[in-house]
Amino acid sequence: MGSSRLFSRSTCFGDVMNRKQPIPAAAVAFVRDTEKGIEVYLSRRPAHFRYYGGAFVFPGGMADPEDADMRATAAREVREEIGFNVDPQRLLLLRETHTSPHAGPIYHMLTFAYSVDGEFRTSLNEDEVDEEVWIPPGEALVRLELPYQIRAAVHTISSFQSVSDLMRALERRSFNEDYPI
Repeated sequence: MGSSRLFSRSTCFGDVMNRKQPIPAAAVAFVRDTEKGIEVYLSRRPAHFRYYGGAFVFPGGMADPEDADMRATAAREVREEIGFNVDPQRLLLLRETHTSPHAGPIYHMLTFAYSVDGEFRTSLNEDEVDEEVWIPPGEALVRLELPYQIRAAVHTISSFQSVSDLMRALERRSFNEDYPI
C-alpha cells in the first residue's frame, strides 16, 4: 500500500494544528508465534495519564511534521516508547479507526502489525510505559483493560492461528469492521 493512502505530510499536519480533523496517529501491534499460538505485545500506560490511564495499548502516538509517512510515525513512536527499532517496510496495516471523542482528542489511528522473529529487547520509556506484557490475544481480551481500538485489533488478531496466517491476510486487506463491545 502506498504512503499516500496512509496520509501525506501536506495533509496531516495542517489538520493537527487546526484540530478540525482527527489527529493522525499510528501504533504497532507486535505479534509472535509460540507453542500456545499467537501472542501480542502490549504496554500499560501510567495511571496518571489523562487519556486511557492504566490501560494496555500498542506502542504508538501522533504524527510529527518530520515523519515521512505514517509508517515512519509508527517506527519513531515505538523507538521513543519502548526503544525497539522496526523496519517501516515490514509494517502491515491491521486496522484504521478513530478514537472515541469521550476519551479526549479524536485520533485517526492506523494500527500496523509487525511480526517478531527472534529476540525482542526493549528499553522502556518510564514516562510513557509502566509495564509490558506478551499475552495470547484471547487472554488479553478477558484479563486486560483495553481501549476500544486496541480491543478491536486484539480481537482481529485472535481469529488467526499463526502470525504467518495473519500477515498473509493483511497483505490482501486490513480489518476495519466494527467490533461489538
